[in-house]
Amino acid sequence: MFHVERRRQGLINTGLIALLAIFFMLISCRGTVQRVTIPDYLVVPNGKEALGTKPLNAFIFENIQDKVTFMNFVMKRFALNNYRDTDFWVTIDGAKYKLMIYDNSELEKYFVVSDFIITNLKPQTIDTDTPKFIAISMISESNDDCLSPESLYYNLATKYLKNLKDEYLLLQ
Repeated sequence: MFHVERRRQGLINTGLIALLAIFFMLISCRGTVQRVTIPDYLVVPNGKEALGTKPLNAFIFENIQDKVTFMNFVMKRFALNNYRDTDFWVTIDGAKYKLMIYDNSELEKYFVVSDFIITNLKPQTIDTDTPKFIAISMISESNDDCLSPESLYYNLATKYLKNLKDEYLLLQ
């Protein structure tokens, strides 16, 4: 007489839709991400590694690019040959120190830049290639991390990099 078949296809579709709904709910409910405003600068761990050292600390500040890019400023300030010279030596009080500037890809690789809040965004300077933050590591001649809070060079390094940052921002 009558032959009754279960509607398997409908049950499978309903199950898949329910699983997808649960999956998307779990993703969207991951909680809020703690974001940080950089008031002047931050010294953050886990940056590049110098030969034979653990990951270096980095001095990070917000890039307020208006007229001059940071690499143009650095190139003129330290008489570098080209834009690719991101690691170079400087002399402070008769001692040599190496500055290591992070490019955009290194900045994303070593630090979670999305955790930082951009506070000085200018519509005319919106550019996806321009780094929103500048990060610099500094080591001594003996490969000591100058930005380590335990370092004897910490105060000297932060003062020097803060002055460099302020000099750059004055050009803007």
